[in-house]
Amino acid sequence: MRPALPQSTLACPPAPTGRRRALQMLGALTSAAVLPALAQPAGQVLRRQLVVGHLVDRVGPQADQARDYLAGAKVMFDAFNASPASNGGLRIVHMVRDADASNPRAAAAQAVALIDNERAEVLFGPSDSLLPTLAGSADLTRRGVQIVAPLSGLALSADNVWFTRADYQAELDAAVHQLRSYGLTGISLAVSPDFAAGTLGVGTPWLARLEKDISTRAVALTGNFDDSARRIAAARPGAVIVAGDTLAYGSLGRALAAQNWYGFLVGLSAVSPSSAREILGANYAGGMVVTQIAPGPQESTLRVVKEHVARMKQYLDEPPSPATLAGYIGAAWLVRAAAGMKASGTAELRRALQARIDVGDFTLDFTRSLRGSQYVQLAAIGKSGLPQRA
Repeated sequence: MRPALPQSTLACPPAPTGRRRALQMLGALTSAAVLPALAQPAGQVLRRQLVVGHLVDRVGPQADQARDYLAGAKVMFDAFNASPASNGGLRIVHMVRDADASNPRAAAAQAVALIDNERAEVLFGPSDSLLPTLAGSADLTRRGVQIVAPLSGLALSADNVWFTRADYQAELDAAVHQLRSYGLTGISLAVSPDFAAGTLGVGTPWLARLEKDISTRAVALTGNFDDSARRIAAARPGAVIVAGDTLAYGSLGRALAAQNWYGFLVGLSAVSPSSAREILGANYAGGMVVTQIAPGPQESTLRVVKEHVARMKQYLDEPPSPATLAGYIGAAWLVRAAAGMKASGTAELRRALQARIDVGDFTLDFTRSLRGSQYVQLAAIGKSGLPQRA
């Protein structure tokens, strides 16, 4: 018997075109220079400012999430700047640049330019394609640059990277645990090459442990999705977890449907729910599930969610997504931490970041490590392409 996860239906309209138009306009406005903050009241004396550099990957596998992540961070920074009475005189200057994920070295040069020319003190939100190069840059390390709230789910040990989210390994472990709590025992794992090589580490003790836990070997997604789907469907698992991006998730789902398999297709936070819904199409009848690494729009009782929904409406007139909320939460943590700085400089910034901060019924705790959250939750993808309660 299947667990009580909401099933996807046959009526699956595409993602709202108004939302995409708004986010495209946002991209056009921000790619050149500074995101426009609300004007300060006349006569307001600014004590200090924090320049936040933000490299946005608009063409790589995480392009959809990167745009939404930017939108969520922007509305937080704008709202913070609009409340000088409560922000301790701190103003956020949000410097946004488009980055080419296929050329991470050029992105690293862009980051250095933001530090040297624009006086950025932190780099916000880099994706999987950009983070390893930025974290390993001797130029950035020498300048004391802190990389905060990465969109990326990679597990890195750099001492200047502050994660506001769980990593992909934690997502996979949590997905297996939660699926079993729903009564599912037959679970398959499909791993795309990019995740295998740079993200999870095929052949490592961690992946071997997961394979032992689910009592099956991972299936490599080598490009022939039909062959992979035949191998998976032959075992008739109740759920298939896809360690890959949106294209891998959607392509395998279509191939599995051709094999008449319609169990729960589980994707990681690297999957864009709305784009995955479009790829799978209106006739896909299986259960679509994703992991979330921050509370999603469906967690409507949380203060941070209610606040974010209202501010998305106020500043962009658009509904939230899991990625806009994750970006908003990362920005909320950063501004609250920075507002508590007693002086300038890298040492004081690190002291301020190394704190336990409640951003609205959701707490990020950096008092013990540079990863402030291990939150992972499964959510079903609804007809609109937005997550629902699982």
